Amino acid sequence: MKRATIAAALALLATGCSTYQAVTPVERAFQADPIASYQPGPYGGPAQIRVDGNRVVGADGVLFCVITNEVNGNAYVETFANALRARNFEVKILPAYSSVSSCPMTATYTVQRSNYLTPFLVSADITVFRNGERVGKAIYNANRSAGGINLSNFIPPEFKIEELVDQLFPGLKPQPAPAQAAPAANPASGAAPAA
Repeated sequence: MKRATIAAALALLATGCSTYQAVTPVERAFQADPIASYQPGPYGGPAQIRVDGNRVVGADGVLFCVITNEVNGNAYVETFANALRARNFEVKILPAYSSVSSCPMTATYTVQRSNYLTPFLVSADITVFRNGERVGKAIYNANRSAGGINLSNFIPPEFKIEELVDQLFPGLKPQPAPAQAAPAANPASGAAPAA
């Protein structure tokens, strides 16, 4: 009986806590084509996409600009840029108050961090624009807890940002890390390369 009461109390504490996360994914520019780009190319047509089998795996270097926050919302901006680069976007960081029409794809970026035993993401507000028109948005807030234990403090910020980017661009998978070449045998040592 005592264990059941403790388990019920812990379950109640766990359900009382939550973070707020909402993502509106960026829709592809051309819905009829399953491998169409997320943004138009330089002449209004689809940008080049790299495909592996039936998976869309890269945006082939399409320019994606990130507009930073003027005051204090630029935590992990390089992590965000790296997540975009992993999807083969060419990323350029722009100063605050730049126009959302500066690039074919642009994101306004406001992310704040804090520390509680370990650094964590407090809030994120990322809005994506295509040719100046809003096409996607990701919001995350760890402070919207309804009491109880908030375990979001223990999620590494890099994982949370990667998750938000993955939800913003569903189907656009990160590029695999390049395979490292095996070191060549030194001919002076007389050792033959392994077969």
